[in-house]
Amino acid sequence: MRAPRFFLRMFSPYLLATSLLLSSSALLAQTRPTPKLLVGIMVDQMRPDYLTRFSPEFGPDGFKRLLREGFQCRNTHYNYIPTVTGPGHSSVYTGTTPRYHGIVGNSWYDRRLRHDVYCTDDTTVQLVGTTTKGTGVSARNQLSTTLGDELKMTYGGRSKVLALSLKDRASALPAGHMADGAFWLDVNTGDFISSTFYMTKLPAWVTEFNAQKKADAYRQQTWSPLKPASAYLNSLPDSNRYERIFKGKTAATFPYDLSKLAPQNPPAYESMYTSPFGDNLLTDLALAALKNTDLGRDDVPDLLAISYSSPDAVGHTFGPLSKEENDLYLRLDLELARLLKTLDQTVGKGNYTVFLTADHGASEVTRYLADHQLPVGTFDRRGAYQAANAYLVSQFGPGQWLEKEINNTYFFNRSLLAQRKIELPHAQQVLAEFMREQPGIAQVNTTTQLLNGGYTTGLEAKLVASLYYPRYGDVHYELLPGWTGDIGVGASHGTGYAYDSHVPLLWWGMGIPAGVSYAPHTITDIAPTAAMILNSKLPSACTGQPIVEVLGASPKPSGPARRK
Repeated sequence: MRAPRFFLRMFSPYLLATSLLLSSSALLAQTRPTPKLLVGIMVDQMRPDYLTRFSPEFGPDGFKRLLREGFQCRNTHYNYIPTVTGPGHSSVYTGTTPRYHGIVGNSWYDRRLRHDVYCTDDTTVQLVGTTTKGTGVSARNQLSTTLGDELKMTYGGRSKVLALSLKDRASALPAGHMADGAFWLDVNTGDFISSTFYMTKLPAWVTEFNAQKKADAYRQQTWSPLKPASAYLNSLPDSNRYERIFKGKTAATFPYDLSKLAPQNPPAYESMYTSPFGDNLLTDLALAALKNTDLGRDDVPDLLAISYSSPDAVGHTFGPLSKEENDLYLRLDLELARLLKTLDQTVGKGNYTVFLTADHGASEVTRYLADHQLPVGTFDRRGAYQAANAYLVSQFGPGQWLEKEINNTYFFNRSLLAQRKIELPHAQQVLAEFMREQPGIAQVNTTTQLLNGGYTTGLEAKLVASLYYPRYGDVHYELLPGWTGDIGVGASHGTGYAYDSHVPLLWWGMGIPAGVSYAPHTITDIAPTAAMILNSKLPSACTGQPIVEVLGASPKPSGPARRK
């Protein structure tokens, strides 16, 4: 029986209101509780195997706390080339690749200026908090908004965003364009500094921190193994031929008396930087920020970005299998425990969320690979550059046909090409064919080929993901796995291979379920996942996707895996 029309007219407003109320309740039920603080931790050059190799000697309150109570994404990779610090930090906090955020390397060649540009160079600003002369630092070269920028806009500017690191690029790029502060170490003075992009003078708490001269105290320390020899069984013997030797020592072996090494290894605080005490110093700064600011003290979510740089310096010096690297991570474990304990006390247990990842991985030391008959080789970059130009002379006539080589990419002298009426795609192809014949070359791609190829897999797809044309060259080459500039000591990175692209990714804290995922994820998925946790907007150029397992939802089967 149909309801009378007068009944529908009389009760329809109430039915509509009830429907809206139920819908609103359903929507509210779907909204995640927002943490008071998101802490993003990046560990420069950390590989995923360190979580298992060093785990037996970790304490219960650092890495193991994150693993025990949080969510681990075990198959997370960088989806572009090159895997270096600047692009890594940008990609984590913008949720996209260099093609869209523009940070195509730690440095790149500017055709218009005809010289290299460092990723955070900004001649329109000045350094703050130092008398050291240098170019200003900012995120101006970063073309996308960041997680922090969007957090600021979402909450009417009330959210606080701070970024801390020993490296300027590992602070400024995560901080983005609207941060309340970005601070990094001046290795000449031992002070943390900033730039006028963020402030006209250092806040009182940073000035007071610098006045404590903690860097001086750490520079007087002696680095000895934290634990007995039995704790380092998953590393090489202390004395080996795969490590760089500090000036002032005859071997790369413990102990390291920094008070004696510092004067012989400039800049003044470089030896402290290349030790676990650099991590101690950064944790001290983070704790000072938590104590002296109101981070996480109200109901508006804040962001604290921390990037530990000393692991990268130690990795480049001693290598991934060294006892020094092992010891550094045992000590970093204690620093994480110290940081989490302070967060529990200042923000409160259950009120904050943490993610931890790395800006890239690292290769094994090439000399070690060679000694064990593993695939490895040497590529003479300078010799190849000279040979390439000589070949172009043989094909096109006299002239300096190449203008620059950087990040495994050749830049043509386009003025000369135009003068001789040689089409750029043709010149690119001629050079690519020559380079493909050189020893150690895995593949060569022209920029024209990458732009028109429609690549979705392999190294080509990773190159396309980095191709921001105004900062990109003409012909790019990739070396075979294990090949580098020399058969030497210390670790390197930068390739698209798994040893450089595979990084850890841990999520922990408010709203994060305990668990593990072996599904493939890319580093660009971090920012959109964090944005969902913060109930914030996505960064402007974001191309990643939220990791649904981290958000407490099970992914639905959807056919072929998504490609990025």
